[in-house]
Amino acid sequence: MKCLLTALIVSVLASVSHAYEGEPAKQVDRFFAELSAGKVNESIDNLYASNPAMQQKIQALTMLKQQLASLIPLYGSMLGNENVSREELSPSLMRIVQVAKHELHPVIWEFYFYKPEDKWIISQAMFVDQFQIIGAKK
Repeated sequence: MKCLLTALIVSVLASVSHAYEGEPAKQVDRFFAELSAGKVNESIDNLYASNPAMQQKIQALTMLKQQLASLIPLYGSMLGNENVSREELSPSLMRIVQVAKHELHPVIWEFYFYKPEDKWIISQAMFVDQFQIIGAKK
């Protein structure tokens, strides 16, 4: 019984999200580190854990995880990532564009971070396998 209880506690603790904190570029680095390690669900959960509005959008996050999981069979393993641009759109809004390098084709990621008061939170993250979002949006 004690072993069962211990196993249950460990599994619950393992599923708890650890929100990324700090500057947006640091959060993006942590996201890609987890994603490169094959932790698709954890990377999305941890990226969005600091945004309370996303807790109401469970279905959207589930769909994002499913789409993300389909990338490796389609484009191969992730080999790394590179920064394309980092734009401070205002003192409280930042856009970061990254290239995720896969064996067969790159995937472009676009992140929007919002700073309502004193800390940055993810507002939106999306990826595409086309290059329209690369570059400045002016």
